[in-house]
Amino acid sequence: MKKLIYILYIFILLGCEKVIELETDFNDKRLVIDANISKHKDSLNKKAFVKLSETIPYFSNEESIVDNAVVSIEINQKIQVLNYDSQNKEYISDINFTNDNDEFVLNVKHNNNNYTSNSRLIKTPKIESVVFGERKSLNKDEVELKVTFTDPPEKGNYYLWKFGPKKSGKFDYLPALDKYINGNKFTFSFFIDKTEYLQNTDYINIEINGITEDYFNYLNILTSQAGAQNGRPFSTSSSVIKGNVINNTNVENFPLGYFRVYEFDYFRLPKEDAPDGYFD
Repeated sequence: MKKLIYILYIFILLGCEKVIELETDFNDKRLVIDANISKHKDSLNKKAFVKLSETIPYFSNEESIVDNAVVSIEINQKIQVLNYDSQNKEYISDINFTNDNDEFVLNVKHNNNNYTSNSRLIKTPKIESVVFGERKSLNKDEVELKVTFTDPPEKGNYYLWKFGPKKSGKFDYLPALDKYINGNKFTFSFFIDKTEYLQNTDYINIEINGITEDYFNYLNILTSQAGAQNGRPFSTSSSVIKGNVINNTNVENFPLGYFRVYEFDYFRLPKEDAPDGYFD
């Protein structure tokens, strides 16, 4: 009798299994604009890169790349149309007829909507040196990089540091400001994960971009929201973060993303400069 009860109990449990399908509403499709014009600090020529996509449902695996827009940059009443690069899935163009103090106007036309934004070049200091440090981290896999640069004397400089590539092909980013170092030569430490770096390459690329205060704040909000939802896919939805691009056709249907014009410098640190045993 007891055996029969056990069998019946197992049968009931198995019989109650049911696949639950989540139905999620998704009505807020928006254009996502990642637009950049950049130049090396020692170069006169600039390059424009614009990536366009559309927001997609949380659980979707489909690509949302937009390849049928008309994208242009206007400088001093001259218009430069960007061409779509199907390999890199972005709109690109050389921008060579400008001065550093010019205003750059982005225009994107897509699905009967006209999106615009304007920006000016933000300059950046030179990276003077990057070396491997000797300080240890609580994480045994982390290695110290010591980065030196001189901040310009003007107050209110903001930077975006970029470190990589990692073995995934992605990069680490560090927004920074000159609040306590204004006008001084400064060395700071950045710790990298040796299991992620120098796996597929023989170098680490360290890059500095000049950014605006608005973009600095925008990045910090994005970072805080991403951290708040990390590992919690069913947490309360974060608020939508507006960038600096507007929809002139329908203000309520504003896009996501940002347009920036910046100067950059970079330093390439070879693996062979690492102390013996660092990446064994």
